[in-house]
Amino acid sequence: MKANSKFDYIIVGGGLSGLHLSYCFLNDKYFKDYSILIIDKGNPKKQDNYFSFWESGAGNWDTILKNKWDKGDFFSSKGKVEMDFSDYNYKTLSSYKFKEHVKKKIKKNKQFKFINDTVLKMRKEKNNVVVIGNKRNYYAKHIFDSRLNNKTIKKIKNYTFLNQHFIGWVVKTNKKKFNKKSFVFMDYRIRDKNSTAFTYVLPFKKDVALIEHTYFSKDECDKELYEANIKNYLKKYYNTTDFKILGSEAGVIPMTTYPFHKDSTKNITKIGTAGGWVKPSTGYSFTNCEKFSFKILENIKSGKDLRIVPKKRYFFLDNILLGVLSKYNYRGETIFYRMIKRNSTKKILRFLNEESNLLDIIKIIISMRSIYFIKVFIKSLYKRTL
Repeated sequence: MKANSKFDYIIVGGGLSGLHLSYCFLNDKYFKDYSILIIDKGNPKKQDNYFSFWESGAGNWDTILKNKWDKGDFFSSKGKVEMDFSDYNYKTLSSYKFKEHVKKKIKKNKQFKFINDTVLKMRKEKNNVVVIGNKRNYYAKHIFDSRLNNKTIKKIKNYTFLNQHFIGWVVKTNKKKFNKKSFVFMDYRIRDKNSTAFTYVLPFKKDVALIEHTYFSKDECDKELYEANIKNYLKKYYNTTDFKILGSEAGVIPMTTYPFHKDSTKNITKIGTAGGWVKPSTGYSFTNCEKFSFKILENIKSGKDLRIVPKKRYFFLDNILLGVLSKYNYRGETIFYRMIKRNSTKKILRFLNEESNLLDIIKIIISMRSIYFIKVFIKSLYKRTL
């Protein structure tokens, strides 16, 4: 074993979760003498995507934000709801800026090492885990692995699941069409009648915004459908067909009750999407990546299990909400409208952040007044897949 191939911890994947965890290690003095390797296969395309999240007060990423908002709008066929994000600002940053910011700080620290390599497999060897790469082998006491393997992808379909799939364009309009101080949280006015689908608008300037069309459904759509909906939205609600596409993003995010934490072992902890860090009922992950990275470091210090196991209360609620969206996908607009119309924005965001007290949780569930929740709840008592 080569000395320069042995580390205390190896993080496989230099994406969102891997960099969040690396950043937490970097800023915790407890780990200042630990050696950490980050293995990333690299992405030659370097596509710039956007991470969005809500946060109370100042945060670690405020200096690199693309924009933040304290006001937002929700639109549906039933009406408009003005949302107050003054307690929890809605924030967006580019993936490129995030990665650049974190990597710049990490590369200044000698305890970290970046290697571009493709991980082929891992095996246990005495007190270490061996990571077998395409270029060489690497050794560590513990591995944090962000890869989602094909076996898990197949297993997901045996549980309640949807995919959040989307295409977004960053557009520059010929005239000033956007209100930079307010964003569109969800807009259901252009949608497929049989699916939960909505448009999402993040204004960066008065003439520049990210317009994204998103589906919560099992199957992806043809690229032309998302793009046609974006064009139609700009024409109908911003009265413009005169725009340039400055950039684009596309993705598929699994929303599922699959117990990802069971894929971890004593020496290999799954993180990110592979660790179940995506909120099953919403598809948001940025806040979870930061929160769970801190939790892992706390558990290392106290000698606890490093897997992130979902809180039973919220896992149950995610299962019910995801079950309703899966079984009655066309009801998504009504479900979200009732939730947002009948509860304060602060209360909803605390609920989605898994910070609510029991009384607020009960009030939110009651506010949706849906027979479909009762049906799915009963079914959940004896079926794993809803």
